[in-house]
Amino acid sequence: MQNRPYIDPTSAAAEALGPKPPAEPPAAWQQASNRPRPKPGRVAPRPVVKSSHGYFKAHWLGEHSLPRSYWLNNFLVATPLAMALTGLMSWISVKGDSLQISAIVVLIGFPLLIALNVWCLVGAWRSARNYLQERGSALWGWLARISLVLGTAQLAASVLFGFLPSLGEYAQMARGIDPIGQAKFTLSPDGRSLRLEGVIGMGDGERLRSLLASEAAQGLKRVELVSPGGRVREAERMAEALKARHQGARAVGTCASACTLVFLAGSPRHLSPEGQLGFHRASTGTYNPVFEELANQELAKTYRRLGLPESMIDKTLNTPSRSMWYVPREELQRYELIAPSPRTLAIALPAAGAPLPDYEDALRVHPVWAALDKRTPGLIDTLAQRMVAARAAGGDDDTVQATVWSPLATQMPGIIQGTDGVLRRRYVQLVSDQLKTLRTPAQPGTRPGCRDLLDGRVAVRGQLPLELQAREASWLLDVANSAPPRWLPKPPTPIEVEVLDRSVGSAAMGMLSRLWVDAPDAPAAAAGASCDPVIALLDRLPKQTPARRELADRLLFHAR
Repeated sequence: MQNRPYIDPTSAAAEALGPKPPAEPPAAWQQASNRPRPKPGRVAPRPVVKSSHGYFKAHWLGEHSLPRSYWLNNFLVATPLAMALTGLMSWISVKGDSLQISAIVVLIGFPLLIALNVWCLVGAWRSARNYLQERGSALWGWLARISLVLGTAQLAASVLFGFLPSLGEYAQMARGIDPIGQAKFTLSPDGRSLRLEGVIGMGDGERLRSLLASEAAQGLKRVELVSPGGRVREAERMAEALKARHQGARAVGTCASACTLVFLAGSPRHLSPEGQLGFHRASTGTYNPVFEELANQELAKTYRRLGLPESMIDKTLNTPSRSMWYVPREELQRYELIAPSPRTLAIALPAAGAPLPDYEDALRVHPVWAALDKRTPGLIDTLAQRMVAARAAGGDDDTVQATVWSPLATQMPGIIQGTDGVLRRRYVQLVSDQLKTLRTPAQPGTRPGCRDLLDGRVAVRGQLPLELQAREASWLLDVANSAPPRWLPKPPTPIEVEVLDRSVGSAAMGMLSRLWVDAPDAPAAAAGASCDPVIALLDRLPKQTPARRELADRLLFHAR
């Protein structure tokens, strides 16, 4: 290795050696360490510059600060107005109060609200953009943007699913026309019943109140309801009118939703055999859970005032508005919301001196007589006339009630022969139990009641226990409500008669054919006559094969 002499870089000898080589650039870490660092602290606030535009245009251009654009203009101004208008739409949908004025307010106010919301959202969005560009807090800037996006989505949903689908309805209501229609009121010729049928709409509450106060309705006894519901507020007005007059209510068909408010206001309340009550929660149609809940809380208060039990209110509020909860008749009777169904064929007799229509009403409320009258039109009119005549002749309650047996006796042979095998078998068993109950004479040596029953003395049926009378009424109701047979029974053939004689006995055919002949003056059998042979034969029937049992059940009521 060659040693070079040391040369002082500041000497003339160093200059003679030539220029110095260029210096190497500093490393990256050296550059970063030498870079000037920003001073700690927050970004300088946006300078307040007075806009040359007006307040509204300045907001639209995003020239206001983010707090003013978002909290003041968007949240504190637009949100309360939107909630107020949405609440008004909910009120129209549920209550239906002042529909015409409310619809006009919605038609004018909703487009203005849309314009105000667009102004608020666009201005706040631009202000948030400027805020982020000026290196404001990313957290608050993006939170504001997310909130504005959600607000835009809610506005679009309100327009697309709330306002636009109902625009035609609001236009009709603004002209004084209810788009859902109105109820039809029909006063009976005798002025004793008023039928309310159809949807409860705008103005129906006032129409009912005026009708009840009219001269034609002074003798009104009840309001008959057949309605799927409608405006809650109009139904509440109807309920107030019924309560003020202590008017009776009867559901003669489906009475659902708002119609139940009218029904519950009646006193007394009756549910016809084909009637049913349907309950569900109210719907505002605004897709706003807050207003939905408020509307249903108001509905619950109304039901409480009308005496609906709390358990039924809870079930109503838990039933979606698109569904329907039809309450069983037994539950309505358990809570005493309707009159209990009569167990026997006896009716609630009107007071002494009551006119013929009162007896007709009492019979039509009874499910069995109402069903039989549909099967044989005019039956109730006949029964009512006989009852009035018996009462006018001085008959007591038992005598008046017994007048129904003779008209019923003319119907029973056809009813028994025209029913199906299952119902006929039930009736044979019922007759067997009736005979066993009346087999013991009232006094030793006298004629037993079972012989009167077999000989067609229908008045003896009043001596049967209530349980057996109730079973007979239940059987009649099932028969009356069953589908008519496809074909009428044919007369028995000789082969069928021979099969019956050999399998059951020659006495079987026609054994029960005189049950309903209604022959009070027929010659009585001997005092010692017994029903035991008949009862024994009926007890042997369950041991027969199904085909022979069905044949026997049919020919027992067919005279030889």
